[in-house]
Amino acid sequence: MRFLRLPFTDPRTLARDIPGVSEILFPGLVSGLVAGLNQTRMELESISALSEVILSRMSLDPSMLYEIAVVRAEFLLGGRELVEKDYLAEALKRQSRFFDAQLPSILTEQDKRLIESVASNLALGLIELANGKDITIAPSIAGLEWISSSHGDFCFEGCLIEVKCTNKNFSASDYRQVLLYWLLNFSYSLGSPNVATWKYGIIFNPRKNKYVRVDFEELHRLVAGGRNVIETVELLQNTVLSARAKLN
Repeated sequence: MRFLRLPFTDPRTLARDIPGVSEILFPGLVSGLVAGLNQTRMELESISALSEVILSRMSLDPSMLYEIAVVRAEFLLGGRELVEKDYLAEALKRQSRFFDAQLPSILTEQDKRLIESVASNLALGLIELANGKDITIAPSIAGLEWISSSHGDFCFEGCLIEVKCTNKNFSASDYRQVLLYWLLNFSYSLGSPNVATWKYGIIFNPRKNKYVRVDFEELHRLVAGGRNVIETVELLQNTVLSARAKLN
């Protein structure tokens, strides 16, 4: 077993920065499978991809563009007034939890247009994907031992949505992240029968107008090395406890 730095504060850290646990849980999530999953990507009719030439001229850090656009989209979906200082402050607060975030002293008009475009793409794209179902903002993700509880981006009935906003294809860490969220929620549901689990996951890039939809049980079958879901849950629990014991 490759070993781990502890403690983690968020399951995203485990999925993105510490692949060791995910390699134990999902040994079949290799580059060829990721490429195959990415070949299933689709586009939405209600939105268009943004120009990468224009995006390359923005003064904002891409991660901050993403955070501001997501908050603005949440305001749009919730019918809240689009007061710039309010959604900028919320985006900075969120980004500062994980990075030494700082807004530029002045947002250019081009920056503002890009934020509006990405946010509009995200809100309209989610509405199209949900197809009349209620959209939940920041659905809860259960924790487990030193893996803290967290929140996903969005969900609607039976489907978890993770938003990415880069100029790259979806990566193995993106698929690990949604799989881990699903597995944590599935684990929690075993002791809480009233908790609904997700059947599908969508990774959505509103910047490029691309999304991939996966059936979690089918994806698990492909990546879990022959285990069933219960066996993978037990392996996750044992791995977490083993890592914790190594610190004591």
